[in-house]
Amino acid sequence: MNTAPDTYSLQAGEVHVWTVPLVSFNRDLGDLATLLSSGENERAARFSFEKDQARFVSCRANLRLLLARYVGMAPEKIYFRYEPHGKPAVAAGGGWQFNVSHSRDVAAIAISRFNSVGIDIELIDPEFPRDEVAEETMAADERSDLAALPPVAQPGWFFQLWTIKEALLKAAGAGLSLEPRDIRIRLDEELQPTIVSAPQEFVHATLHQFSLRPHYASALAVLGKTSAVGFYAL
Repeated sequence: MNTAPDTYSLQAGEVHVWTVPLVSFNRDLGDLATLLSSGENERAARFSFEKDQARFVSCRANLRLLLARYVGMAPEKIYFRYEPHGKPAVAAGGGWQFNVSHSRDVAAIAISRFNSVGIDIELIDPEFPRDEVAEETMAADERSDLAALPPVAQPGWFFQLWTIKEALLKAAGAGLSLEPRDIRIRLDEELQPTIVSAPQEFVHATLHQFSLRPHYASALAVLGKTSAVGFYAL
């Protein structure tokens, strides 16, 4: 994983994925809060716990800093528009697309041009109530595949499948209007995904499974063909 790409000019089909460490204390934010809009700072102030507020501010500020390199404007001057189900996009146009996910003290940011992207990262938590969530998010054959695995393998498999579905739903920007159980995914022995069946929105989707951090599951979905995916870290 590199610290910076050779260029911040993306062609159609190219995606850059950034891993961003998040701070947990307001005293560590420095000047990051000054990059946010008034609405973002108001949203940050509504968090009950300092760690959640700090993570939100550092995530949004670093998103702005990254987008500024691609779009070519000051980070505090970037404005967002929101699609019908709430997915944000850069208001300045130019075809820039992005998506953000965070879990604990790490965020993943995907940036592309023209093709819609979705990214998800989740800490693999063996204590998570996956059986309950599987009933709401996985098709019957997926639940059967999960149950057939040795117990030690189930958490990683579950979270990898979950991040793939989340990435697809986020790429479509469909919110709760799509049923995750209608997206059927098969994972091979290396946890690489194949779409078995899915709604029309995902006919041309491309999936990428990878590890951004130890003990985390992460996935990228692109609504279109991808020619290259670069991985970078702040």
